[in-house]
Amino acid sequence: MIVFGWGYRTVKNYGPVRKIQCSNCGSETNWLLQKLTTWFTLFFIPVIPYKRNNILVCPVCRCCLELSKEEFEQLKSIIQDAKFIESDEAVRHMNNIVTEAGGIIRTETQLNFIRDMQEFEREKERKNKLT
Repeated sequence: MIVFGWGYRTVKNYGPVRKIQCSNCGSETNWLLQKLTTWFTLFFIPVIPYKRNNILVCPVCRCCLELSKEEFEQLKSIIQDAKFIESDEAVRHMNNIVTEAGGIIRTETQLNFIRDMQEFEREKERKNKLT
């Protein structure tokens, strides 16, 4: 006996992307970018994806807007760029990062520490060149 089915769904959440006012609940929040995949299953194991939907989802009421592939890719690249800015590597290379989306905000103490460390590294390089 072979058991097969369809309609099993998986959701990949890419994170908040854009502040939009929901027409359903009226709240203005950052909507979530998601990819919804519907699968054909064999013995309750997802085997073949047969439908993919790219959507923006209101986190309050779960209302969604369907996106074209181009729109989805643009929004996905925005999220990836924002994640790079917030990554440790970017933090080491940039001193003053303040974003509207709640990125990294540094206190005066943190900025002074970064300046001191940069000066320390420059002095260390000077000493290495002299020797």
